[in-house]
Amino acid sequence: MNRRLWRPLARWRPLAAWRALGLATLAATLAGCAAPRPEPRAVERPAPALTASQNVAPAFPVPSACERMVFLARQEWALFGSPEVAAPGDPLASRDASAGAGGRLVFADPAAPTHELHPPMLSRVLVYWYGVTRAPIVGTAGELRPWSAAFVSWLARGAGLGGDEFPATVLHWDYIERFMRARPNDAFETRDAARAVPRVGDLICQAREGTAELAQRSGFVPYGALRRGAYHCDVVVAARPGEIQTIGGNVSDVVAMSRVPVDAEGRLLPDPKRPWAAVVARRGPVPLSACAPVPPTPTRGAAQAP
Repeated sequence: MNRRLWRPLARWRPLAAWRALGLATLAATLAGCAAPRPEPRAVERPAPALTASQNVAPAFPVPSACERMVFLARQEWALFGSPEVAAPGDPLASRDASAGAGGRLVFADPAAPTHELHPPMLSRVLVYWYGVTRAPIVGTAGELRPWSAAFVSWLARGAGLGGDEFPATVLHWDYIERFMRARPNDAFETRDAARAVPRVGDLICQAREGTAELAQRSGFVPYGALRRGAYHCDVVVAARPGEIQTIGGNVSDVVAMSRVPVDAEGRLLPDPKRPWAAVVARRGPVPLSACAPVPPTPTRGAAQAP
């Protein structure tokens, strides 16, 4: 090769090598930027204010957060056809009930039962779920994941409680544990199921698979034995002597009402089918301190009697 031509080429070789290295580094950087990023976690924000200023008062009555939770629960229950879990020995159970995984259900219109997979109902379930999480609702086998805790968290959100007041979660244990360590200004606290007296707006929780064995012969899980695992909680929507009425999500695949017997002082009675684990009770500070009494729903048989 002509030496006059070789010398310039020789001078450019190191520069070309550095350029190639720079291009390779840039390509690696771009590839790293294109790699999938972990899904961002929901930011726990306080609830939005009702008024533009603390000096402004609404010109209309505003229900408390407790009342809003109860109203919302009853509204969703009505959307699902007002189903009730039939009590053992209930004559309506054999006549008008439909079977579900959590027991037999009695619908307001026996000819129009609902189910979580019916498109209109699934639309509601998706609202509950994605109102509190961005995790996929469909499991690895293509199944619909349990959504009862998402329903409770969604009720709290709809009632105006922010993420710093009630966890946005699809696991009941997350808020049971959170309120076991309740801070002075927290709106809820977790109490011993054997001693607490559930009130309207409280959550009553039972142990499920993997935690039910914690229940003693008394039918209650000792408060000190509570641990991470499967639970189910319903919100108390009404109370009367001898009974509280609760509404929960994913109860036999719908939003359903249950009638729970209580003793003369209002405490939960042992139930071998529902080992009680905790009562997540509202307390002290506004917005949960006030919850006006709600008239109990008449029994289906009483409502149909002439």
